[in-house]
Amino acid sequence: MKLLTLNLWGGIVHEPLLEFIKKHSSDVDVFCFQEVLFGETPSFTEVHKARVNIFNEISEILTDFNAHKRITQSNNFQREPINFSVGQATFVRKNISIEDGGDFYCYDHIPHNTNKGGKITGSLEWVEIKSEGENFLIANLHGLWQAGTSGNDTPERFVQSEKIKNFLDKKVGKKILCGDFNLNPEGKSIAILEEGMRNLVKELGSPSTRSHFYDGENTCSDYILVSPEIKVKDFEILQDPVSDHLPLRIEF
Repeated sequence: MKLLTLNLWGGIVHEPLLEFIKKHSSDVDVFCFQEVLFGETPSFTEVHKARVNIFNEISEILTDFNAHKRITQSNNFQREPINFSVGQATFVRKNISIEDGGDFYCYDHIPHNTNKGGKITGSLEWVEIKSEGENFLIANLHGLWQAGTSGNDTPERFVQSEKIKNFLDKKVGKKILCGDFNLNPEGKSIAILEEGMRNLVKELGSPSTRSHFYDGENTCSDYILVSPEIKVKDFEILQDPVSDHLPLRIEF
């Protein structure tokens, strides 16, 4: 089985992104996306040129997949006012059964548009799937973004990590936690999540999961963590410049 996770950046790198997803649609079984826009109009936002209906366009490519959506409570993307929904989406190939699923905010009561973070982030979406008689929990995280922190530890991020860990600890069996964590790889916040899990990005020793489109500090923000029961056959950080984040792919 193969899983790919990517922060879409709202589909700003539009055509290359769609071509990338189409290319991988034949061999990837689960796609976990963050910063997904759920508008209906085939257009771009005025300021950042994000693709308003990127979810619908991806759905038209991934016709052999079922989609599980997480809609956030936000009317803002990249500090640009919007009149449509934004959130996360997990696409699961139709020959794989979705047994259960849900989502939740990892940190409550965050004022929108403050340096403590916005309602677009700090969300976890999850599905329990069954394939060839085996059950897996796939957790798609868009971790709390906070201005000026460079992913370093904050009280809010400690709350987030503890809430996610408590959720995962209650789940029995094989688990994968992936996505854009917005966490420094050396911080205590990610160390909480790593307890009892393998951090594949750290094992690979990569210095960054950001593409050349990103104009901030070039470091790791995206991760895949797996429980010991997951047998990893292959893991790589793809270098396709289809977002300001790089895609992560695991075969397990």
